[in-house]
Amino acid sequence: MRNLFLRGAALIALSVNVAANAADMAVKAPPIPEPPYNWSGGYVGANFGGAWTNGNLNIPNNNFYGGLTEFIAGVQAGYNVQAGHFLFGVEGDFDGATFGHPALPTPTLGSVSQNWIGTIAGRVGLVEDRWLVYGKAGGGWVNSNATLSFPGVSWTGSNTSSGWLAGVGVEYGFKSHWTIKVEYDYLALSNWTSATFPQIQLNRDLQMVKFGANYKFESGLPDAVEQTRTGYSREPSEDEDLAKKSQNPIADMVSVPFQSNTNFNAGPFNRTQEVLNIQPVVPLHINADWNLIARTIMPVISQPSPIFNSNTNGIGDITQEFFFSPTHPGPLIWGLGPVFTIPSATDPILGQGKVLLGPTAVALVTPGHWVIGVLVNNQWSIGGNPLRPPVNEFLAQPFINYNMAHGWYLTSSPVITANWLAPSDQRWTVPIGGGFGRIFKIGDQPVSANIAGYYNVVRPTGAPNWQLRAELSLLFPER
Repeated sequence: MRNLFLRGAALIALSVNVAANAADMAVKAPPIPEPPYNWSGGYVGANFGGAWTNGNLNIPNNNFYGGLTEFIAGVQAGYNVQAGHFLFGVEGDFDGATFGHPALPTPTLGSVSQNWIGTIAGRVGLVEDRWLVYGKAGGGWVNSNATLSFPGVSWTGSNTSSGWLAGVGVEYGFKSHWTIKVEYDYLALSNWTSATFPQIQLNRDLQMVKFGANYKFESGLPDAVEQTRTGYSREPSEDEDLAKKSQNPIADMVSVPFQSNTNFNAGPFNRTQEVLNIQPVVPLHINADWNLIARTIMPVISQPSPIFNSNTNGIGDITQEFFFSPTHPGPLIWGLGPVFTIPSATDPILGQGKVLLGPTAVALVTPGHWVIGVLVNNQWSIGGNPLRPPVNEFLAQPFINYNMAHGWYLTSSPVITANWLAPSDQRWTVPIGGGFGRIFKIGDQPVSANIAGYYNVVRPTGAPNWQLRAELSLLFPER
């Protein structure tokens, strides 16, 4: 009995000692879940995109003018009220339009241009944390000019027409006060009758795709949460990681590249073509396993004329890419999704006048100091101006980067294209070349800059023979 008592006392003492030691050990607290995003409150923002219409001018014996395409840009303001997973709001926007359908030769003897577009609509949506999917309905107004010139009629007029509006969109809160969105709207306008004899009716509707950003007056997240998500401390060991992220098209990092492409000896007069691509990249977090990477490409172009020894300047067709990518992909990083292009060119020579749609994909590996991969897509025309030719085009951009000390890197990323509808000897553009770049900071802002040269070893007749590419990317890494 005495031995049994001693054994029990020893066991109790040992248990007390283990418990005391465990109490002295550091215990890692479970992560505090981020509070859901708050969509309520007022906001203001800006948008840009493309619009197109399939209207017609009912000129006797000739009622077809082919519609018009245009670049639009403007501002919006609104107010949201969130109730659980539901959102109710109102929004108004105002956009200027920069391209009207030009007057065409006989037998089409009229032209139409649009000056501005205004809408006001109610919004109803479903909210899931940072995501908002919504529909909208309301009304809109469009101010247009028209010119008629055919035997017996010479007339120019201006009119503001109204109609009903319906649309859908997706919005994402990527910062506490900032959201981005993409939206499709359909605006059905009343007919416009000219003050001529005979009277001419302008029949039209308007379709728009807009990309926008909003500033929320009320924070979507507590300030403490937002402060822990942002920042970048310049450590030498982090330079290469940041360089690799900037070279990865589907990295989980907000970036805003400005890419200048100077193409030499283009067209019959061997002029210089300049294309400045503004292409913000924003990662959208679907859940713990998947990201959606949104990449917008808005080209600002100086295009040589194929007829005259001059250039036309303006904005080209805007392309939007979406990549669904796993959050933890393993050695092979990949993403795939849709790509579409809207007819937003400010002049016919700067765009194709078509709505394009197709698949896109990217795959890459990052062994050691290398980033090696390829991005591909193919787009087909599915709408737009019926007077413009159909489109079936392919793009492949292989990329290879080698990262060195102090943020320096070597790079090569030629853009290979194919026009499947062109004759076989005029189909391909294949460049070769490369350059160098560096990651550095301007004040507190991390940036990546590089310069490269490419020679087109295969090219269609009249295409540039070589290219100088310079790029500056603003990087916004998270801790």
